[in-house]
Formats: sequence, structure tokens, C-alpha cells
Amino acid sequence: MKINYLYILFIVIVFASCGNNSLYKDYAETDSGLYYKLQVIGDGKRKPNIGDYLQLIITYKTEKDSVFMDTYSSNAMGMVILPFNHSSFVGSFEEGLSTMNEGDSVSYIVDAKNLFNKFFKVDLPIFFDSGSKVKMDVKLHKILNQKEYEAELLRYESLVEDRDIEEQRKIQLFVDTSKATFSRLENGMYYMPITQGSGNPPEKGNIIKINYTGSFLSGKVFESTYDRSQPMEYVCGEQEQVIKGFETAICLMNEGAKAKFIIPSHLAFGKDGSSTGIIPPYTAVIYEIELLNLTKK
Repeated sequence: MKINYLYILFIVIVFASCGNNSLYKDYAETDSGLYYKLQVIGDGKRKPNIGDYLQLIITYKTEKDSVFMDTYSSNAMGMVILPFNHSSFVGSFEEGLSTMNEGDSVSYIVDAKNLFNKFFKVDLPIFFDSGSKVKMDVKLHKILNQKEYEAELLRYESLVEDRDIEEQRKIQLFVDTSKATFSRLENGMYYMPITQGSGNPPEKGNIIKINYTGSFLSGKVFESTYDRSQPMEYVCGEQEQVIKGFETAICLMNEGAKAKFIIPSHLAFGKDGSSTGIIPPYTAVIYEIELLNLTKK
């Protein structure tokens, strides 16, 4: 592998000049407050230009190095493609991308609230406090032009067709091997009552209070209101408050009931997965739901 020694020298000089004042050991800091640490020097010579598309492999970790999300588990290709434009916030990892060559790997430390609010455009997850940081290990796998990007999308679409078939196979295998008895609904969901309620069924406009546990077919829990001791409330029938399968599930219950539902991806988080990346694309999920009470709005 050919190595650009002038490039290495440049990186060493930058780290030597910035690293001493950094709050994080071995990390340098930019004027905007972005912390970075070079991990691997690639053999590419291209740097991104505005309008390019970047194939990135990313691992997201807490400040204590606990991995909570990565592109390997959330994407069929094991990476994400981002259009290279202006940064979504001051101190974003996107600033660092402009200095990377193809093949480089760099670790960044960014503000968690800005990352979720301004980059992902979602609320800060409950396991982060305001002021927390996120560590990101980023590899710039490849820089694509418009034509290359379109070709990559076509390749991804062929992978997606296979993923859809594989998802249906996994759901059927789970149902066939489960000790519980599930009933299949016309929309592809599966339903198993646990406790019959004695109250009224929900009506459009009701304020619904529920407890639930969300898990994968493997049994791994990804979210639970029981863990945070805070039931969820939402208005029945109002769009985009919950996933489609969740709304269907609630309509099959009455006040006081508890039931388990298998929800395929087309009624859950779809071909893109959840916005936080915790739920991968084309992934069926299981929700065990307890309908606590109904209140007229």
C-alpha cells in the first residue's frame, strides 16, 4: 500500500498543535469545538467536494465507549451514503469529513443533543442527558459522483428485495417455533391476547395511556416504558404519533387489556429503519402492550 508521507506529516503537525489543550485524551480540537482523533490513514488521494456522495461506515458510542448504534446492523450494505453539503450544526463530524481522504478512519466527539436534534432531526434519546457527548468512529469508504451514486442505489434496491423475502421467512419461523399461539391478521401482523380487559375499546380522539415493551424477534429489548417508569400517552387516530402497526394493535384492545403483537416492517419502521438507527431497515418488531386507561380529549 502506498502511503502519502506528506499527508502523514500534516496530520502529525495538526495533532501536535491542537492536542495539548483538548479535554479528551489523544483528541485534538478544532475552533468550532469538534474533537477528533486519527485512527487509520487510507491510501486514497481524493477529498470530498460539495455535491459528492460519501459512503461512510459509522459506529456510535457513549462517552464510556458503549456502542448503541452502527451502520453494520442498520443497513444492508453495512454503510450509509450521505450527500456532502454544509454541516448541520457547529462542531458536527461533517466538518471533519472535508479533511479526510478515501480510506481514512477518524474518531470524533460531538454534542449528543445537536447530533440527534439537528442531524437526525429527532428528540434526544432518554439514555442521554443534555450536555452529553457521542463518540463516532467514521471511515470514509468511498467518494461517489452523481452517476456512481445512482448506480449504487440500483444495487441497493436489489438487496432490498432479498431483505423483504428474508424478513417474511424470519417471522414465519418465529411463529412456527413459538410456544405461544398467534393469530394472523389480514395486514400481516400477528396477535396474541394475554389479559382480557373490562373497559371500553378506544375511540378516535381518546387520550390513551399505555405501557409497552418493544423487542426484536431475537428477544432483545430495544425500548420499554417499564424501565423508565413512565407510561406513554398519545391521542388515538392522530397521524404520525405512533407506527401504523401500533395503532392497529391498540384498536384490537380495550381498557385493562394486555396483548403481544408481531409487526412486520411495512407497518413498523419500514425500509429505512428508525430515524435513530436502533431499528434496522426491513426489521419486524414485537410489542407487548398494556392498555392502562382511556380518557376523552
